[in-house]
Amino acid sequence: MQVGYSMGGIVSLFVAIEDPRVTRLVVGGIGAGVVELGGLDTRVVPRKAVAEALESEGDGAEISPAAARFRAFAESTGADRRALAACARAAFRDRVALERITVPSLVVAGERDDLARRPEILAGAIAGARLSVVPGDHLGAVGEPALAQAITDFLEESP
Repeated sequence: MQVGYSMGGIVSLFVAIEDPRVTRLVVGGIGAGVVELGGLDTRVVPRKAVAEALESEGDGAEISPAAARFRAFAESTGADRRALAACARAAFRDRVALERITVPSLVVAGERDDLARRPEILAGAIAGARLSVVPGDHLGAVGEPALAQAITDFLEESP
């Protein structure tokens, strides 16, 4: 089983593509950007801005609002900001081979999540994937009971 949200969702896709031990996959907080751009939706916020926001030691006043959301999320979860910055800086040279994902998969996105725009595109690119849209934006969806319920229901299903 592999579960990831936001940049963790992108990493989870790569793990599911490469690791045969993954038997179920849940990705959240990502959408069409993975299919169309190979990862982070740079139409919303540039990778460099996200990396700089995550690496900044200041109070965040100099950070763009879109990049500040990444930093706020990382801080709220106690994530390793430097590791996330490295992920943000990584340039994907090739398209993501989503067709190689063959395990039962769930794509979850907040209905107002700018970073997970058009999640149905991502769900459609993974064979047999389901889509669950829950209330909230990128940060708000994480705290929604509907998100936890969608994930729990999916993971409790028999394979």
